[in-house]
Amino acid sequence: MKFIIILNNKGGVGKTTSAVNLAAWTAKLQRRCLLVDLDPSASASIHLGFDKQQDNFKTLCDYLIDPDSSLADHIFPADLENLFCLPSEPALHEFYEEMQLEEDVDIFLKRSDFPDKYDIVLFDSPPNMGNLALNALAIADYVLIPVQTQYLALSGLELTLNTIDKAKRHLNSKLRILGFFGTHYDRRTRVALDVYDEIKKRFGSKVFETVIGVNSKLIEAYQARQPILRYAGSARGSKEYRSLAEEMMKRLKI
Repeated sequence: MKFIIILNNKGGVGKTTSAVNLAAWTAKLQRRCLLVDLDPSASASIHLGFDKQQDNFKTLCDYLIDPDSSLADHIFPADLENLFCLPSEPALHEFYEEMQLEEDVDIFLKRSDFPDKYDIVLFDSPPNMGNLALNALAIADYVLIPVQTQYLALSGLELTLNTIDKAKRHLNSKLRILGFFGTHYDRRTRVALDVYDEIKKRFGSKVFETVIGVNSKLIEAYQARQPILRYAGSARGSKEYRSLAEEMMKRLKI
């Protein structure tokens, strides 16, 4: 199993959209994928149809409260073959605030907790860098970094890179950056092209060739609680996430 965390300290860069649609295309391409939602907003869970306000099911929060239970009992198949979800819920926020008061980083999730039946375990991280995200960094093999193709996004990227460096030094020396990919890419603007070129100059071969463009169908897919490949499979956003998933799997050699 390959453990990958999608990470960027800045909100609104497309972490959740990318987590859900990369996971869906990974599953569609015949790899078993588990999406772990670490965000109390539960946006990734809701995107896949797991809404705690409408249905009663176990979540990551339940597991953290009762770690002696089996993590497998908190994982559910999504409405797509080979895709599974460990959902979140808003109640995780209170537990998260308690963890923030702890001076030391506790490892609440261990690699050994996960059933050994997935090709990829993909973590959707919260926008604030607390213990849950650090926990994922402590057990992950790789970090995947979405970068919004706007000038301000580059300055905010330093905090993310510093966090990864800290995690490598103190928590997980084997942690590696799998790559960077552009999001919110507006082909009509010079800014998007300039920022993407700057990312490529700085990070070279670590930058994925695929960029995720501005696409209203991605927003509609979230509202419909479906991955883009199910909601509008022929849309450009769907094709771009398929391409990104293929690039990711090529780098992972799976």
